[in-house]
Formats: sequence, C-alpha cells, structure tokens
Amino acid sequence: MFRLPEKIKQDLENYKNSLAEMRAGRMSAARFKGIRVPWGIYSHRGGEAFMTRLRVPAGEISAAQLAALAEVAQKYGNGLLHLTTRQDIQIHNVKIADTAALMDYLKAYDLSPRGGGGNTVRNIVACEAAGLCAREVFDVQEQAVALTEFLLRQDNSFNLPRKFKIAFAGCSRGWRSFRLNDVGLLAKVDNGEEGYEVYAGGGMGAQPRLGQKLEDFIPARQVGAAVEAIKNIFDRRGDRKDRHHNRLKFLIEALGFEEFKRLYRAEFARLMSEGGVVLPEIKPPRLGTEGEAPAGGGRDYQAFLDYSVRPMKQKGYALVTLRVPRGDIAAATFRTIAALSADFPESEFRTNQSQNLLITWVKQRDLFQLFKKLAVILTDFLYPAILLDIVACKGALTCNLGICNSPGLSVEIEKMIQAEFVGTEVFKKLDLKLNGCPNACGQHPVGKIAFYGLVKRFDNRPVPFYKLLLGAGKKGETIKLAEEVGQLPARNVVVFLREFLARLEEKLKRGASLSDLLAGEAQELAVEILKKYEQVPTHAESRDFYIDWGGQEEFSLAGIGPGECGAGVIDMIESDLKDADRHLAGAAPQDLYQSLIYSARALLVVKGLEPKNDSATLLNFKTSFIEEGIIAYRFKDISEVALSILKREISDSEARAYVRELYEEITAAYRQMDSSFNFSLRAEIRQEAARVAPAEERVDQTEILMDLRGIKCPINYVKAKLRLETMPKGEKLLLYLDPGEPIRNVPASLKNDGQDVMKIEEKANYFTVLVRKEV
Repeated sequence: MFRLPEKIKQDLENYKNSLAEMRAGRMSAARFKGIRVPWGIYSHRGGEAFMTRLRVPAGEISAAQLAALAEVAQKYGNGLLHLTTRQDIQIHNVKIADTAALMDYLKAYDLSPRGGGGNTVRNIVACEAAGLCAREVFDVQEQAVALTEFLLRQDNSFNLPRKFKIAFAGCSRGWRSFRLNDVGLLAKVDNGEEGYEVYAGGGMGAQPRLGQKLEDFIPARQVGAAVEAIKNIFDRRGDRKDRHHNRLKFLIEALGFEEFKRLYRAEFARLMSEGGVVLPEIKPPRLGTEGEAPAGGGRDYQAFLDYSVRPMKQKGYALVTLRVPRGDIAAATFRTIAALSADFPESEFRTNQSQNLLITWVKQRDLFQLFKKLAVILTDFLYPAILLDIVACKGALTCNLGICNSPGLSVEIEKMIQAEFVGTEVFKKLDLKLNGCPNACGQHPVGKIAFYGLVKRFDNRPVPFYKLLLGAGKKGETIKLAEEVGQLPARNVVVFLREFLARLEEKLKRGASLSDLLAGEAQELAVEILKKYEQVPTHAESRDFYIDWGGQEEFSLAGIGPGECGAGVIDMIESDLKDADRHLAGAAPQDLYQSLIYSARALLVVKGLEPKNDSATLLNFKTSFIEEGIIAYRFKDISEVALSILKREISDSEARAYVRELYEEITAAYRQMDSSFNFSLRAEIRQEAARVAPAEERVDQTEILMDLRGIKCPINYVKAKLRLETMPKGEKLLLYLDPGEPIRNVPASLKNDGQDVMKIEEKANYFTVLVRKEV
C-alpha cells in the first residue's frame, strides 16, 4: 500500500504559507496559481471555486481512504467525488481557503493531490486487475506504487517542461496504457527473470502518438533507473516555452528517436554507475481458497454475474466492477461502500481507467450477499466495460478549458441505450468515449466509437458541435487509434447514434465481424448517416441547437481559459477566417462586406467578446484590436468603410484591396498569437510609444509613477506595457490615466497580459492604477 513520503507532508507547510500570503494580499492570485496547480488544485470555470485531484497510485485504495475522501467531499466540496481516467479521485467546488485543511486531513490517510496537475509526474496507472489476473505475466501494481513513492521525493518531478505520465501493464491487452503514455512499461519475462519492455513518447491529447520501444527488456530491479533517465532527459531537453509542443512525444520527434535513445542510454548508464534506483521489493500475492458463486434469483443478479464479476487467479475469489456513470459518485454512497469491508473483511478497493470502482478479494460464496447490499446502496451500477459504460470527462460543467458539456450529453446517450439496446450485440461489443474538447481526458483516441467537442458558428452565434471518431483497437500486434469520420451538432448526436447503432446491429446479427466493420464499412455507414444530421437550423427555426445538453442558456465560450485546451477558441477563429477567405473570392459587394465582417469577428473570441450583430462586431474590433495596437491604425475607419462597401460608394477595386489587406493583417496577427492568446504589438505602435519619454518618477522604494494623462489609446497602454517589460518581477507601477477609454481599456489590457492590477482609485479628474509586475 502506498505511503505518502514525509517530504510531501513537509512541503505542505510551504503551501499553507503561500495560501496565507495570497489571502492576505501579499501574493497575487496569478503567482499563487503557479504554486497551487502542481498541488493538483485547479480553478473551476469562473474562478470562484476549485477542484482538487487526489493521487491514487495504481488505483489501489483502502476502505479507510474511501471514507476519508467522503468526509472531505462533504465538508469542503459539493458532496460528490469524481473518478478519473488516470485512476485519480477529484473533489469539486472547494473554496481556496479550505484547500490546506483538506490536505491536512487527508495526509493522515496517505492521500495527497501533490503532482495532480501542472508540469509534474502525474499519477502512475496500472492494470485494474494487477496481481489478480490469470493472463498477466506478473503483478506490476506494487512496483508502480514503489516508483510513485520514489518520484514524489524528487524535486524535479514537479517542475518539468510539461506533464509526465507513466503506466504499467501486466500483459499486452493493456496497450492503452503502455503505448499511450510518456513512459509505458509492459511486463515481460526473459530467461526466467521478471522485467519490462520500455516504451517512450506515447500520449493522447489533440495529437495522439503511440510510444516507441526504447528497451526490449530491462530487469524489474532497473525500472526505477530507466524511468528516472527518461525523466531527466525530458527535464533537461524539453521545450518549456511552447505549451503546444512540449510533451515528451514532441521532444522525441524533434531529436529523432535514435538520438533520444542515445541520450537515454548515456543517462541510464550514469545512474546505474551511481548505484541505480532502489525500489521496495514487490510483496507476494495472497493465496486463495476453493469456492463457487452461489445461485441467486433475478435478471439483475444474472447480469451482475455476467458483466460485473470476474474470477481472480486466486481460486475462490472474484473481483467486482461497479459502473460509476460519468465517474461521479455521492460522498455518502462512497462512505457506505467503504463500510462493506466490515461485512466482507478480506475485500479491497481499486479505481480503474474507465472511471469505475472495483471491489477485489470478494469470496465467490459471498457474491449474492454482496449483490443484495449493492442493490440497496446503488441505483445504477450494472453493465461496466461495454456500450453503456460511457467514459466522459467533466467538460464545460466545471473545466476552465472545456468546450462542450460532455456529461450532459452522456446522460442523454445512456437513456437512449438503456431504452433500446440492452442485451444487443452492439451493447456487448462496443464502447463509447466522450470528451468535451480535443484534449482526451475522456480518451476519445482509444474508443471504438468516440466524440470530442468543438464549436462552430451559425446564424452569427456559437453552436456546440462534436467530432465523430471510429475504430480504435488492437488486432494481433497491430494497434489502431480512432480515426476522425465527420462532425455534427451536439443536439443531433443522440439521434445519429440511435440510427448508427441500429444499422450496425443488423450487420452483426447477420454474422459480420465487429473488427472488420470498424475497419471500413462502419465508416462509410457513419458518413452516410451524418449527412442527415450535420445541418444546423437558424436560431429562429430551432433555438435548441444553440443550447448545449444539460444547459438552459444559449451556448457560449465565456470562461474558457487559454493554453493547450483552448481548442474551441481556435475552432472559431479558423472557421471565421475560412469564411472570410471564401467571401473574398466572390464578385458582389455583399461578398466583400461579409469577408470584412468575418475577418473582424475572427479574433474577438480571444477577448471574450461575442457580438450579436455586425455593428457590434466592428466596434469591438476597433476597440480591442486597432486601439490596442495589435492591428494597424490605418483600419480605424473600418465601420465607415463597411457601410461604404454596402452602399457602393467606393469602387470594387478599392473595396477589395482594403478587405484583402485587413484579412491578411488579421491572419498574420493570429499566426503570431502565443499559446496564452497574447498578441505581438505592431512595431510602429511600439516605436511611437517609445519615442516620447513618459512622465515618470519613483514614488517610493517599490513604486514607479507614470503620468499618462493626455495620452490616448492605444499609446498609453503600450507605454505602460513597455515600462513593465523593463521592471523586475514584483515591482509596482503607479499609473495616472484619464477617464473614458483610458481607464476602461488600459487596466483590462494589463490584466489580460498577466499583470496584477492591485488597485484603481478615482481622483478629481483622473484615475490612479497600481500595477504589480508579474510576467
């Protein structure tokens, strides 16, 4: 069983001190974010509440730990626990002030969120049946736990270029783990010695990759050194700047696999020459006794035996999988499940990578009694690991980075499957993965059927959409990831699935092979059916299409955060630019006008703006991009030009030249946008801001005064931005700004840059703004 290292308990004191500094106003929220995220504490959408993600190494968890998690979820969270696809457990809606108390309580139970987020070594996963499965080469669970304890003691495990994921598999059936993690370890025996094949550079995300074989075999005693060597190379050579391309898989592609292998071998040899990495010995498995499952009554009990129960390799024992819909389970239910250990004293618990909970070491003769108790505790726990057991991330429900409400859609799909497909061939043979964005917390690259969320514009409004993928699986030694087939509005996913599953069922009943279907014919069938459901009606025809599943308000990207998961923002920008380019090729003045509108609208989503009409689009664009110095000032009369184009008051050649230049200018700005959605200021704007030295003096030892009264937007903002660039982090800048546009625009722009706008005060005829340099 995992033991929380003393170092983590000691480091918790540093977290508490930082939290106190932030709450007292002596540390900015932006700076504190860099501290809390590696502790697995993420803000919810809106920033008022937080999620904490607790590590569960290899999914192994005790009854006492289940009860402790239930306690803190009720005391500090929303009374729910969420099981993740990395065998973690999340608690949501936690106040930031309560995070230290939550961690203090859980440390006594060897539970911690340390490394649950940020650029850290994340939770190490292992087969859900490790040590219990007759097919496994040997038990990998205890070594996964031991490696976790070792890595949590290493300082550089929490300051890597990006997150670093490790997985153990007891046999090749666990390919989703050992081929789709930064490091994958596949159990192998060579000449009677236990060890591993080592894979590196795998990962899901928006650009999934299968890991490549780094070692054909290393003895189990050397696995710590092998993983540490890979991590050290990543730490030293990984790209810390480009969040879109700084996972290990991209480093390997940049170096070339042979060069990466050479670097790894040299680092591994160095570590071994210094004594290697010694991990605790693997404990031997328990022995079982003979026994059989008792007969019982009822269809549900038979479904329980057929789908939820598997015999362990230890004779007389079984493991039971409880389907946890969408991975969410009430804290009170969690506590009651934990209490089952009193009635079944040999039982233990595990989480798996399908968001479910397992009860292991259940005596087969106790299965009927266990079923009767579970039927009282849970209302919906049958049919794990098949079509009804939908893997769904939290999506836009809570995630700052989510696009669509994947849990809301999951509820509707589950209703349809339970009503129409229980017991069918597709029910038994297919699985379904559902993700709110392209970043694969919901594992869409490995789904036989999968969807991930995106956004498109119709009728001048954002519409939730999903991309359909099909066909992931393993046949022999060949591994295939799911392939994109098409896309459709969120509101049509359920009706599409109903028809698609019914058509597949017909073919399976006639003897078709599922793997053959998914390899070809199913994709053709999906494309055919998608044509019926890919259209979006106007807002007047059906408002429902502009509302996501589980919601009542019209769909919006408000609250979405920057970074690698801002894919919905990218979707909207590229959609508008594509439409702008298409209309630019048209001959009519209306085409040029539409091209201008699409161009102007494209980048507004980055600023959180969703204008409802053309006039608002042009005004927002002028204020947020032209007056901010991002787009050339010569386009300042864009509203007047747009009207002139519609009225045919300027020639076609003049209009086309203006619209083309605007399109190219905006496209260039988009290409230079960084991963945090920041833009470069135009060179002439920077030069103008630097040309005349602003009024400036030092107010005291920590503040510099800049008097920007009388200086118009965007020059006033650029002057402040340039001055902050020359200041050390933590130093303060006091600005004097005029009323109107200056006080509306400059503080907001600096805050968007990541600076800490500490105080705004209104004086007689101007404003003071105190800014602390943070980035």
